[in-house]
Amino acid sequence: MTTVTEMFVSVAWAATGGEAHVPSITELFFPLINFLIFAYLVKRFGLPIIRDHLKQRREGMIAAVDTAQKAKAEADGYVRKYQELLKVLDEECERIREGLRAEGERERARIVAEAEESSAKLMADADFLAEQEVKMARQQIRAEMASQAEAAAIRLLRQHMAAADQDRMVQSFSEQIQQL
Repeated sequence: MTTVTEMFVSVAWAATGGEAHVPSITELFFPLINFLIFAYLVKRFGLPIIRDHLKQRREGMIAAVDTAQKAKAEADGYVRKYQELLKVLDEECERIREGLRAEGERERARIVAEAEESSAKLMADADFLAEQEVKMARQQIRAEMASQAEAAAIRLLRQHMAAADQDRMVQSFSEQIQQL
């Protein structure tokens, strides 16, 4: 029984100038039967396994594609949702900025008004205190002038007054008290 390899060896040998050998029917028939049996076994047992494997692989790929498409659709939904949220967030941020700006302006106006009011109050208090200080200074000056005038009058009276003048003043004073 010759195999395919032997056939190739004999063909190669013949090509090199060797003796030409005509194959016999058994040399062609048995390898053909061997090939047909092999092809039948592959078709009968191998092809269904390969077909099932390819079918399962195809179904797995289809399922994976479906899952991926669902995941993509879900992700697109999330993207749209978050884009809407970002738009709303941008609008909300702008609204908050405007609110804070307006609140800042109101607070600034309030602080300025309070400062002006406080300044006016401080000025009024300062004016009042200045007036009080001036009044007190005038009173002190008057009291000092009165005490100096009294001291000067006493000094003058002591220098120019005689004992008779003193007696006459005492008598005049006593008469005024008796009349009262």
